[in-house]
Amino acid sequence: MPLHRTNGAVALIRRCVPLLVAMTSVSAQQQYPVEVTTASLGALRYLPLISAPATTLSLNESRVSPRIPGFIVQFPVRVGDQIRQGEVLAELDCTVNLSLQREADASVQAAKAKLNLAQHQISRTKTLREERNVSEETLNQRESDLETARADLNQAAAAFEKAQYDVRQCRIAAPFTGVVLERLAAVGEWIAPGQSVVRLLDTGHLEVSAQIPLRQVDSLLQAEKPELLVEGVRHPVKVRRLLPVADMRGRNREARLEFMDNGALPGSSGRLQWRASAFHLPADIPVLRGGKLGVMLEQNGKARFHPLPDALEGHPAAVDLPAESRIILLGRQKIADGDSIQVSSREQDKR
Repeated sequence: MPLHRTNGAVALIRRCVPLLVAMTSVSAQQQYPVEVTTASLGALRYLPLISAPATTLSLNESRVSPRIPGFIVQFPVRVGDQIRQGEVLAELDCTVNLSLQREADASVQAAKAKLNLAQHQISRTKTLREERNVSEETLNQRESDLETARADLNQAAAAFEKAQYDVRQCRIAAPFTGVVLERLAAVGEWIAPGQSVVRLLDTGHLEVSAQIPLRQVDSLLQAEKPELLVEGVRHPVKVRRLLPVADMRGRNREARLEFMDNGALPGSSGRLQWRASAFHLPADIPVLRGGKLGVMLEQNGKARFHPLPDALEGHPAAVDLPAESRIILLGRQKIADGDSIQVSSREQDKR
């Protein structure tokens, strides 16, 4: 055989050998199933613990001021004092107000005396009128005097109530139970209406503010026993309101929750925690196929890809499959939907 023909045959064989090897490899892969291990979904799924940052807020933080002007003569409270609603925070000089109250009281007594006189006069005038000893005009005048006396008494009574109110305002009382955060005035100062004397924080009406990721809002609303964890102490809470506004930058919604017990200290920060109501798989089990996350199932010797629509990479994934579903574990990364698989003989022995 000529040498050039021999060399051509050798070159052709060399080119065909890799192709034959590849075809043999593919044939072997199709002929022999991939060995995998599986576990039941019931053994893998769990209810994850979800948490979000939260802060305890007071519903009232007020700068308390007087309603009348005056000099401060007593200032019994100090920063940090626990004050009950109605207790005195400061007291103003009430000398002028007491004098005005006595004056108003005297005006009331005088108006009552005039009213009594007017009532007696009209009674006498009506008797004389029946005897035709006085004119109709005189009777009308007496009736007018009676109405004027009644109006004067009402006016005097209103002035007396105003004077009483001013006297009561000499004592600046706490509008709610709380703690004194700051004294903003001192004994001897002239204080005017609207000028603050004390900054008071309400310790009786508290709630929790938490920023909830949008995808976890439904889970929180369905949670049975959410808790606020602060410095290792758990406080049971319940959702009062979910604000109908979303923060699109952080993709959060603010939730307001109420304490079921005494609650944490105002201003304290912690974590709101609750158990998800839907079963989840650990974050490392889902696989990516065709741009979608899901799980590989073993069904009659075949691998089946089941997508999980709400799954996020790196996060536990919610799953609603039956508990007896077989989830492929080892080997799931190298198989595709429809591939032939064989469950490890060691796993079969354990069954």
